Amino acid sequence: MSYDQAIHHIMQEDGVEASTMMKTPCVRYRGEFMAMMFEKEDALIIKVAPERVNELIAEGKGMEFNFTKKRFKEWVLIPLEFEDDYESYIHESLAYAKKKKK
Repeated sequence: MSYDQAIHHIMQEDGVEASTMMKTPCVRYRGEFMAMMFEKEDALIIKVAPERVNELIAEGKGMEFNFTKKRFKEWVLIPLEFEDDYESYIHESLAYAKKKKK
């Protein structure tokens, strides 16, 4: 499922809102960053637990996000080749955001 389709679905969830980050459209859950497309890398960025970031990178499904030369331990880039799974990754990010808001 494309990013736009996945975002359309996730926006139906209570507490999910459109926002911006780094002058780019993104989605948040009650203010907590969840996901956005990072056009420079043509990849989805999601925010998940650091352990999950490491797991996705080890599986070859994710790439480290270090746009500012500093690694973001909770952010991972999911390349466009995994676009069919974008909806599940965004839902995973929503679950993480909900957990952090408790």
